[in-house]
Amino acid sequence: MLKNVSKLTAAAIITLLLSAVLLARTIGAGLSGMTLQNGDWATSTATGSEDASLMLKAGVALGGLLASAQSDSMYYRLSALDGEPLRLNCRYRIEGKDYDANWWSVTAYGWDNYLMPNLPRRYSFNNENLVRDTDGSWVITVAATEQPGNWLPIGPAGAPGWRKTTNHDFDLLLRLYTPGEAYLNTPMSAPLPRVIREDCQ
Repeated sequence: MLKNVSKLTAAAIITLLLSAVLLARTIGAGLSGMTLQNGDWATSTATGSEDASLMLKAGVALGGLLASAQSDSMYYRLSALDGEPLRLNCRYRIEGKDYDANWWSVTAYGWDNYLMPNLPRRYSFNNENLVRDTDGSWVITVAATEQPGNWLPIGPAGAPGWRKTTNHDFDLLLRLYTPGEAYLNTPMSAPLPRVIREDCQ
């Protein structure tokens, strides 16, 4: 009797896990079909809108990262460069200046949509805490090992690897709060940071 209960419990757990993976992949496929591209950065004008589809609302509810109305904030995500997924064993250089928004930030997230644990506990840079050059430009180095200047550490996601449903190790999220007209009206051509892959181990 106990052996049968154990088998049924194990089967139920496996079914739930497989269903969760399938749901994540389905939502991911649905979200990718609703995105607008600006170079390698992707955004969606439906995010935060009353007209957002059920698929997008489900993705927002699960990820919890894109919850504000578009007029209050715009979000751009980058998970690959020229089709090559972002990897933990590579070093990346982000270059930019100020953007037309009251406040903006660049954050690194693991494939599980959560901040990646790191010893300095540094997860993001924004328009108030960046070290800049004399002309106002700035550079952020994204790498697993310590770097000089504005270093944004990356590392393994906190979730177990068997749950991974993406082909990238991490992604970058650009948040723009109270964005200017270019982001609201022409998000596919509005100015964004430039990301360069410098080297890989």
